[in-house]
Amino acid sequence: MSSIKRQVKATWMRGGTSKCWVFERRELQIPGFTLDEVLLRLFGSPDPRQIDGVGGGSSTTSKAVILSPSSEPGIDVDYTFAQVGIEQAVVDWGSNCGNCSAVIAPYALEQGWVTPVDGVTTVRIRNTNTSQILVERMSSPADAEPLADTYIPGVPFPGTAVEIGFENPAGGTTGALLPSGEPLTTLAIPGEEHAAPEEIQASLIDAGAPVVVVSAATARLDRFSFENWSVQCHAELDRLDAIRRAGAVAMGLADRAESAQRAIPKLAIVTSPEPGSTADINVMMLSMGSPHPALAITGSIALTLAAAVPGSVVAEAAAGETGATLKLRTPAGDIQTWSRDINDAQVVGTTRTARLLAAATLSFDPVTVSSDSTATQLRVLQAVHDEPAIQEEIADLLPDPAPHKRRTVAASVSIFAVLGLGATLIGGGLLNPPATTTDGDYAGETLQVVIPLAEGGGTDTWARFIGQELIHQIPGVPGFAPINEAGGEGITGSNRFAATANDDGTELLVSTATTVVPWVLDRDVVRYSFDQLEPIMVNGTGAVIYGRTAAGIEEPADLVDRDKPLVFGGISATGLDLTTLVAFDLLEADISSTFGFEGRGPVNLALQRGEVDIDYTTTASYDSAVRPIVEEGSATVLMSFGQLDENGEIVRDPNFPDVPTVVEAYEQIHGQPAEGPKLEAYRTLLGLTYTYQKGLWAPKDAPPEAIELLRHSSHDLSENQDFNDKAKDILGGYPIVADQQLAERVREAYTVTEETKSYVVDLLKDSYGIEVR
Repeated sequence: MSSIKRQVKATWMRGGTSKCWVFERRELQIPGFTLDEVLLRLFGSPDPRQIDGVGGGSSTTSKAVILSPSSEPGIDVDYTFAQVGIEQAVVDWGSNCGNCSAVIAPYALEQGWVTPVDGVTTVRIRNTNTSQILVERMSSPADAEPLADTYIPGVPFPGTAVEIGFENPAGGTTGALLPSGEPLTTLAIPGEEHAAPEEIQASLIDAGAPVVVVSAATARLDRFSFENWSVQCHAELDRLDAIRRAGAVAMGLADRAESAQRAIPKLAIVTSPEPGSTADINVMMLSMGSPHPALAITGSIALTLAAAVPGSVVAEAAAGETGATLKLRTPAGDIQTWSRDINDAQVVGTTRTARLLAAATLSFDPVTVSSDSTATQLRVLQAVHDEPAIQEEIADLLPDPAPHKRRTVAASVSIFAVLGLGATLIGGGLLNPPATTTDGDYAGETLQVVIPLAEGGGTDTWARFIGQELIHQIPGVPGFAPINEAGGEGITGSNRFAATANDDGTELLVSTATTVVPWVLDRDVVRYSFDQLEPIMVNGTGAVIYGRTAAGIEEPADLVDRDKPLVFGGISATGLDLTTLVAFDLLEADISSTFGFEGRGPVNLALQRGEVDIDYTTTASYDSAVRPIVEEGSATVLMSFGQLDENGEIVRDPNFPDVPTVVEAYEQIHGQPAEGPKLEAYRTLLGLTYTYQKGLWAPKDAPPEAIELLRHSSHDLSENQDFNDKAKDILGGYPIVADQQLAERVREAYTVTEETKSYVVDLLKDSYGIEVR
């Protein structure tokens, strides 16, 4: 087997709210490989992390912009957009990306493809995916670089402003603004649990890109505030995709729902703005099956024209004249679009920003198949010819269809899939003893640890540290693969794990308070249950409540009978803050809360500025964030949350042995022990969010031998002195628990009574105006 290497020059740029790899067309013309194969290999697909390529593991960071000077009169640049699949070996050529389009004018100016004009330079672009003409304008002051001083929603830093207009955008894909011929179309989607098909109404719009637009009521999001749509929609994603696919058929983009492309049409959910809002509509768009953090620009073009169509979902939501501009409120902020007549053409557009991130040389190093592997491939295909699922894989190994269509790639899938199957079925199943997790040895296995939160946070740090150490305690020393699946405050990755995790003991889920609290609250977006998981290990942390001395706080008694409530700064009432809120309620403290801070650090700073009066911090942050202001006298530590002992009793935190617990503070304030439903709710949340805050879990159906081996290995790790010395900072002095009583102890801690659930739900509703769904 020989390796073919080639260097590919590329430029990494941010365009709008997307990151895009920009290639000149000639760079991707590699003999012997299709364009799809080249892009998939460069981006590292298929792989949810795209670990061996330049893709970023999300739809907004797995995009390619392919450019060349145009030979067509009146056109400066030819532009092809590719949405590179992440978990699938698929390149989608069916649409344009308006955000990535923002990089074209700056790139063309930098490469000398257009002549700058002092003042404003106009660049005319042909998008080959849709045959649309784009008109871009950007500032080009003489003898100076354009100023990178413009901010847009969804991007925390400024960039160079680029005005992007789509010339005569209506019908670019289907030939008509309204492909179905009407502002509202009735679509039939499969009913739930074998029920009759459900009929819904949608507006099918083709402008910029084909878009299926539905109301919040149709999307079953009308009972939630707009700020919560991006989380609450996860419970409806399958149904929303069914609507989108039905729209694809009605628009003539697919023969049947199952064959609809992943990226086209897009789906947008709209509703009327709140009273007093300056926006015309609220909108959230889905991209590649997930909520878009801002808004696809091509989608905004479609919504702009739809707003002028009487009877459309957009026009009904806008409920009035929108004029020459349309202001759309997105999850990331407001976007304004415009419609103008330029040179007898309708041009619809908006302003985006662009910024150069890096100039790079990428290595094209494809997996290749030698002639020696042909017999192996044939044996693999023969061995699996009766397996329907693998027959589907083999069916993909067909000649490529015509360019610029969505397809599963032939040669690269052959390489990835057939060689992968060969390694499993031939190398593992016939020539060598198969790897197994039930023989007391994990040799040949890889332990995948699913971390349902973003890289770099406390949970990610904990999981990676624990995983790297744990594999060396497991007989056979398996490989270690941490997999971050962020989204929905940890719910998305946990839901995926519950639905598709391997049940052979090789895939574990990380839990933390962020994922435990939504489960406790029975939120309808949660599809996982800790009742259906087996604990492998748990580890806790602690926290203290502290107050601002200038607010008159010196001891726990200062929290009650106040003339004016103390202000607590929170992040989210349905996250880790919930335990603090229950503690305040138990103490009968006079507290008012303000939520929306982006972390405990900002709350700490607000307390030092006098904007909030009371806060809490975890043990890991105490020394850096709280100890200094306590020592200078501007803050006072009032109490710790405590810990649960092996009998489920609340005891003092070993890291704060001289600080009373919340229940001790209650007795100091009220002169009697705490009791009743509030105490039981606090005890339950203390166990779930602190004493057993983080954990590793296996599917309940994993082999008992594997679960026992993983627990035993975790227990050995907890008793390893070298590990404990290294773990002091990461674990904060709180031990790993993985003893023989683990399952029973965790089962008891994770048993939440209906009385406790009802109390917590009522507290959130009555005291904070939050209805849990």
